[in-house]
Amino acid sequence: MVSKKIKKSAKKSLKKIRKKKIPVFPEKVVKLEEDRLHFLKRVSVHFFGPSTDKYHSRFTRLQKALLSSGINLLFRTYLSIIFFLTIMSFIFSIIIFSIVTYAIGFDLLSVLTGTLLVSFIVAFTMFVITYAYPFIQTSRRKTDIEASLPFALIHMSAVAGSGAPPYIMFKILSKFKEYGEITREAGKIIRNIDFFGLDEITSIKDVMNKTPSPEFKDVLGGILTTIQTGGSLKNYLQGEAEHAMFEYRLNRERYAQTLSTYADIYTAILIAAPLLFVVVLSILSVVGGQVFGMPVDVLMRIGIFGVIPLLNVMFLIFIHSTQPRT
Repeated sequence: MVSKKIKKSAKKSLKKIRKKKIPVFPEKVVKLEEDRLHFLKRVSVHFFGPSTDKYHSRFTRLQKALLSSGINLLFRTYLSIIFFLTIMSFIFSIIIFSIVTYAIGFDLLSVLTGTLLVSFIVAFTMFVITYAYPFIQTSRRKTDIEASLPFALIHMSAVAGSGAPPYIMFKILSKFKEYGEITREAGKIIRNIDFFGLDEITSIKDVMNKTPSPEFKDVLGGILTTIQTGGSLKNYLQGEAEHAMFEYRLNRERYAQTLSTYADIYTAILIAAPLLFVVVLSILSVVGGQVFGMPVDVLMRIGIFGVIPLLNVMFLIFIHSTQPRT
């Protein structure tokens, strides 16, 4: 069932838009902030633009990831920045490391060998980080969209149920920051219509082809089909909202069951095992002797103040990483 609060909120937003014509983006031209990356982009494209044109076919996966990541850079520009930062990190590493090692007093052969090795590692690390960044952003956006999708669908079905056309529905959705990346995607649809002059179908299709979430892509595809065939958008979105909420509750129940398993593991490994560890070492300390060449009291301190807290922190990080977003 669609929440009454969301229905009321949707109707109020719809009235405001009809009366005041609230824009999604400011109508007045606002002076843009100075682009901090302008110099980097210009220099990168100047030196590595031709190389990018030559080797761009080898980076098709990066091109797709960049398209879905929300990074506002052309593929040619971003690939040029990757090459530029990689080369510059290699050059600066050579200069800095060679000066430092020579000042310390290493011989010339050690300076050359160490400098080249460290510079290659730094340059490779820079390449990996800049190459992986669009994939990380795409994954983050996908997670954010799919976490908010059930609630956004309820809101969309409420707006569609009030008789609003798709344009108004996406315009209302773009005003709610609670939906994260879905709000941003809805804003893109409105931007395409208001500023680029595209029709609703073309605008929705453009966002559908670029969104990183397969689930949201299916929803937009269903909205397109419903609009083109003249079907009931309200019934379609209500069905999708109910299905999404069912999947959401099911995933929550599965996670709750998984947590009970994790609790059993935690009890065995981080409660029972440390107690047994302390008891055994206490007995050994009375008897005397060493374990792995270390005194028993030293080993006990390492376990109590080092290993056990570290395992607890690692377990908390693991739980946090497996926790579904809300």
